[in-house]
Amino acid sequence: MSIDYRLDHIALLVRDLDETAKFLTEVLQIREVPDPMGGTHIRWFEFGNSQRFHIQAGDISRTHVEKRTHFALSAPDFEAVLEHLRARGTPFSDMQGNPGAVNTRPDGMRAVFVEDPNGYWFEINDFK
Repeated sequence: MSIDYRLDHIALLVRDLDETAKFLTEVLQIREVPDPMGGTHIRWFEFGNSQRFHIQAGDISRTHVEKRTHFALSAPDFEAVLEHLRARGTPFSDMQGNPGAVNTRPDGMRAVFVEDPNGYWFEINDFK
């Protein structure tokens, strides 16, 4: 027997709500949505088909993050993502850390990695 789950949301602890919200909305172009509980200490974001996550400010000094621990977002127009990042001057790299480089897996999927102000990594790929 297996239980049928779907991912409801992800929660991230961040140093600064405003700085992180700016990164998410301007660099990654993820839309911010109202807090379903009506608060102001948590900021909610949504992309794709109602996929949501929220950020809240706190002490992240005990949070250990490295590139292998990342969020992966698939973009149908990968070239537009690369153009957007380059136009903004947003640094990105491949998995090995080569600046401006694009990973290409053996199956042809391409990906880049972008680091947010808290040290979290976002993979953006063209997985179909």
